[in-house]
Amino acid sequence: DPGNAGWQRDLSVSYNKVGDMQVAQGHLPEALISYQASLAIRDRLTKSDPGNAGWQHDLSVADSNLAYIYQKLGKMKEARAALTAGRAIIAGLVELYPAWSELKQDLAWFDQQIAGLKN
Repeated sequence: DPGNAGWQRDLSVSYNKVGDMQVAQGHLPEALISYQASLAIRDRLTKSDPGNAGWQHDLSVADSNLAYIYQKLGKMKEARAALTAGRAIIAGLVELYPAWSELKQDLAWFDQQIAGLKN
């Protein structure tokens, strides 16, 4: 049901978990597809309710998963783009919710990942 936001989020989580299993099995191209499917749903949800901080955070997680796969596949330009997108989301959330300590940790993680990328 594309109109049921809760179910759509659950579906995105399922795609993410499938991607995690594919990574564990060494099936990176398949994991990329699963993570992209998760990101597409999370992107739609975020656009449908831009004020939903949880969905924005979920979208940044999807970006980080894609970045990981892109790095493993040697696609550094794509990894940087995904990390930059995820970081932008988190930076915006930190401004809105400065007391949400997990966000500051996430922002530091994104900064560390971006700094560690090799071109």
